[in-house]
Amino acid sequence: MLNFSGQTKRRNVNLGTKTSRTKQDILNDAKNEREKRALNRRNEENAIKIQRCIRRYLSNENLMQKLAQHVEPETAIQLIVAFPEPLLQFLPEPELVRILNCVINDGSYPAINRGLTKLISRLATKNTCQDLFLTIWSRYAAEFPPNPKFVTAISKMLAEASYPIPAVALQKLVELIGGSGIPQTSLISSVFGISISNAENSQNVKTFLHYLGSLCSPRNISLSEATPDLVENLSFLFLSLNNEKSAEVYGQLVLRCLKNVEANSMSGMPFFQQIYTKEFVDTIMQSEFDGLFEALSVFIGHAPNLECKTNVLINLVSRSEFMIQAHKRFFGNSFQQASPEAEGLLLVEVLNIYLSIASDYELMHNQTTYPLHLLKETTDYLRKLCFHGLWDSNDQSRTLSGSFLNTLKKIHLRDSRLHFFPRNKSTDYWSVTNSDFSSVNITKYIEEYEQFYRGRVTGLQIEDDDLEDAEVFRRKGDLRFEFLAEVEKSFADRATTRQFKKLNILFRVPFFIPFQQRVDWFYFLISLDRKRLDLDANNLSAMFSFWSANPIAAKQTATISRENVLEDAYNAYNPIGESFKSKLSVTFVNEFGPEAGIDGGGITKEFLTSVSDEGFKTDRHKLFEHNDSHEIYPSGKLKSAQSLRYLWFLGKVLGKCLYDHVLVDVTFADFFLKKVLNVNSSNSSFDDLSSFDSDLYANVVKLLGMSPSELQALGLRFEVTDEETFQTVELVPNGSNKVVDKTNTLQYLLALADYKLNRKLRLGTRSFTGGLYTMIPPHWLEMFNSVELQMLISGGGKDIDLSDLRQHTEYGEFSDEDRTIQDFWSIMAEFQPQERLNLVKFVTSVPRAPLQGFSSLNPLFGIRNAGQDISRLPTASTCVNLLKLPDYQDRQTLKNKLLYAINAEARFDLS
Repeated sequence: MLNFSGQTKRRNVNLGTKTSRTKQDILNDAKNEREKRALNRRNEENAIKIQRCIRRYLSNENLMQKLAQHVEPETAIQLIVAFPEPLLQFLPEPELVRILNCVINDGSYPAINRGLTKLISRLATKNTCQDLFLTIWSRYAAEFPPNPKFVTAISKMLAEASYPIPAVALQKLVELIGGSGIPQTSLISSVFGISISNAENSQNVKTFLHYLGSLCSPRNISLSEATPDLVENLSFLFLSLNNEKSAEVYGQLVLRCLKNVEANSMSGMPFFQQIYTKEFVDTIMQSEFDGLFEALSVFIGHAPNLECKTNVLINLVSRSEFMIQAHKRFFGNSFQQASPEAEGLLLVEVLNIYLSIASDYELMHNQTTYPLHLLKETTDYLRKLCFHGLWDSNDQSRTLSGSFLNTLKKIHLRDSRLHFFPRNKSTDYWSVTNSDFSSVNITKYIEEYEQFYRGRVTGLQIEDDDLEDAEVFRRKGDLRFEFLAEVEKSFADRATTRQFKKLNILFRVPFFIPFQQRVDWFYFLISLDRKRLDLDANNLSAMFSFWSANPIAAKQTATISRENVLEDAYNAYNPIGESFKSKLSVTFVNEFGPEAGIDGGGITKEFLTSVSDEGFKTDRHKLFEHNDSHEIYPSGKLKSAQSLRYLWFLGKVLGKCLYDHVLVDVTFADFFLKKVLNVNSSNSSFDDLSSFDSDLYANVVKLLGMSPSELQALGLRFEVTDEETFQTVELVPNGSNKVVDKTNTLQYLLALADYKLNRKLRLGTRSFTGGLYTMIPPHWLEMFNSVELQMLISGGGKDIDLSDLRQHTEYGEFSDEDRTIQDFWSIMAEFQPQERLNLVKFVTSVPRAPLQGFSSLNPLFGIRNAGQDISRLPTASTCVNLLKLPDYQDRQTLKNKLLYAINAEARFDLS
């Protein structure tokens, strides 16, 4: 073809499908060919090796068969000594038995035992008949002491045999071992310590151990060489042997061996877990031995789970005078010990359980379980031990056992109610009087922690919107110790400061610091929060939210109907969130229209107490239930979403009362207050059931002391009947088919408490605490226990400080020298404490004194002259803490009128 230039254009034409090959392709082909040839060579070599092995095997088999044809005693001995393993491998078992029967072993030729030992070690590889086992045992000459290789061979056979070894063979083996005695402690430990869980066939080991435990004495076991498997096997023997004496021996061995076993190494051991029973406790307590109480302490420390631990502790507490004996042993030896806190763990653990199941009356009057004077002695010790460990130690990384702190906290909580330790205005048993400690000021740290908390919790809420409430609360609770860790880093190599130690004590054991000091810190935290929100700004812009740079600081206005206080308050103030912390401007409306009045703080107080009265005290909205002491908690019967919203708002109202120092006359059940305080886990425990239903608690505690036959007669199952729907509710999966017996009584009690206190009340509790935490962050409340929190809510004390009240009382048209006023104070001094509290309630609506004294009452307590009409009764305006008192000019008339007014419990007029 010619182009326009007249030149010929070449055209490439492919006449086949063959593609051009690159250099890399050629190299790859060569490599593959080399690998193929190498593989062929290896296959040929392997084939040659296999052929050689087969020929050798056949040759050996032929040799063994020829040697076994005509066997004399001398020949049999030589075969067993020289070829024990080939004989087992190549000969049929009847032939091997025949050869063994020709052997005469009187112990004069030790090589025979060595050959038999090698034969034993290989028995695991072949499913062996009973006759072979018995023949080997009969030909083995018992040695004293036995050869360690023989013991190793037995252990190997039992651990590696996957087939079931005949029980008769195992029994005869144990008889052989018993004949030799196994006096060497290391050998007996290894025989008794064959692992059940790691054996190919665990039943072989169990059967062997059963016969071993029945025939051989384990008293020579080396405690220093104890292993978890040894303890597990001793536990198995305790459970499987019916002989009472044997059970006692193995029970004691379990305790002795545990001292040399590492902590947490017994987890996953099923037989060890099964001995945490009343039967085990009864057995080991029948005959006391040296170090029993120390061994029990170790045993409790090794408990696989909380249920096992509690089960043993309950049985120890129920034993007559056990706690008294433990107390005497500890205080008789503790002060000679290098680390007495380790020696006292048993006493502290049983005391912890005793405090959980003992009623207040039993705690104060019981003389057989643990008299009160012994409890006081232990408390003195724990108080000093915990304070010394946290304050005097320079190593803050060293922490006391949690049991010591937890038990001390339980004692403090009981004493907060029962007051078995002395306390008054000037002295408090629980507050540390150490002058160095008391003088340390940690206000700076508290302010820094508040900033740390605010910064972290804001990020937590943004980042973890999808987290469950319980997880969020746990993360918030952990912030305390994150802050401690951050501060501790700043010390580097120098010693920690006294301020840091005191902050650590505030976080861990707050009651070492006087209650009044903690109340002051609580209100200090509120003042910091008010400053953060600019709520105390004194400027005109705060009056007008439209122009204000900080709308939270503006007054929140609302009109509230007297007929629907809670509903109107919810509609007005629930949507404003944290702005509810600011000043409120409330206008009440009754059937005649708006009520006149200027809110100087009194109307806001009247609003909060009115909402509290309707929400907490009336049954109008059915939001709360009460126990037999008329203490309230959120209802477990809430169905509507609106009820849960009301609960959320009432939590905010309670928070607002705490925020504004307004006391309200409402008493919450102790278990519910613990839920409010226990941010990390809002779940209540079994002992909290007493403040939920004291009769139910008293009845179910009796189950712990019942015998198996008594429990069986009750016919209890893991189920309850719902009081509202009358439907059966299972406490655990398949609970309707699970009978309550002696082995699971504790599990039943825990499941029952979980259902009553947690599952039924979860929705109401979360709603109420969610609203409360909107106003009062949980870490502010963690400085107090449940009794102290109740005092924060409604004031404290079973009487008032009359001189403090008189010093901070204002008069209207009266003076301190007037006769009626003089008579009033002399009558108040004559009143019984309850009558004084009734008068305080009559005037302020709360039957207790303010925690920070009457100087903190806002407005101050006031007495106003109500005129000369002596036929009138005294009246009060609770919103402004004002007593309107006619000028009776007669002491007896004044007293009679006062008593009538304060005891009538009539509604107070508002003026």
